[in-house]
Amino acid sequence: MASVIKNSLGGDEKKFPRFGVILDSEDEYLKESFLQLKDEFGLRDTDLLILTCREETKKEDVYQGLVFSRKDLNWKGKIKNGEVVNFAKGPMDVLISFTENDYKLATFLVSATNADLKVGRADNEGNPGLFDIVINTGFDEVEVFLMELKKYLRIIKNTHNE
Repeated sequence: MASVIKNSLGGDEKKFPRFGVILDSEDEYLKESFLQLKDEFGLRDTDLLILTCREETKKEDVYQGLVFSRKDLNWKGKIKNGEVVNFAKGPMDVLISFTENDYKLATFLVSATNADLKVGRADNEGNPGLFDIVINTGFDEVEVFLMELKKYLRIIKNTHNE
């Protein structure tokens, strides 16, 4: 797993790493904070996917973006929303889950997503072993979380380049 991440974050000009972010808030500041990853790692627009988990979706909702809710699951627990299936099954180098607490819908999506490296917050202690990297920050410390995330990804990249 680490070698795949190293290769995708390394100096290979032809391969762009693909990042996925799972949030449980539609806070624009939070999204803007994670959009910084595009510049930091030279990602194309299509290589940074942000998905928001919600308990319910509303028909009159004007929210623009990928949303995952309980309505997107069938009675067997299979995802029936095609966009969310593409998010979960598409190859992803790094999956980041930044949720306020142990949110079952986000936890389900993390476990269902095909990612080489999964990163989450330490406050999500309900599922030890779900994440490859756990960063110990509060939900209100998004900048600290991102700083630590970038540090760890640079370490992986530099280890590969040595």
